Amino acid sequence: MSYLSYTKPMGNMMEILMRDHKRYLPIVELLDNVSQNLSELTWAECELIGKEICTDNKSAFCTGIRGGVISALDGNRDVLTSTKFMPLLSFARKVNKDASAITQADIDAVRQAGWSDQTIEDVVGLVAVNKFYNTISTSLGFGAVPNEAFAQMGAATIESGGYTPMFKAFLNAPG
Repeated sequence: MSYLSYTKPMGNMMEILMRDHKRYLPIVELLDNVSQNLSELTWAECELIGKEICTDNKSAFCTGIRGGVISALDGNRDVLTSTKFMPLLSFARKVNKDASAITQADIDAVRQAGWSDQTIEDVVGLVAVNKFYNTISTSLGFGAVPNEAFAQMGAATIESGGYTPMFKAFLNAPG
């Protein structure tokens, strides 16, 4: 249940983004830029990291939408336990928990796992944009919607080519 008087009738966080779309469209565009213009990670891998961050931040809505996109992308969850991916995921979680605690040793561990400096930067941006969404969602009291809705949103995101085209399609939808 949402907490603000004008958000109580809203079913999910997407509606608050739509309500003030001029404010939030740049953040939606940033999410696409971060998740689809990656040096080494696939869009599915990016969404897997995002889902882990959203789960860590207890953002049910954001976790659900990431899950819907992962399903639509046929994202392989086994990658989360791969020898190469684990240091990257651990790094992402540490950035999420306390970015000021990152040290040269953390960066070196990701490099030693075979990732480039650009991917390290990509992951920091990915964590930051997910944390932004998580903060809005959880602070304003938006929870999960039925899994079928997340599956539909995920499929629509993939079919439209990203979060921005889906967001704009919602804006232009009648009624």
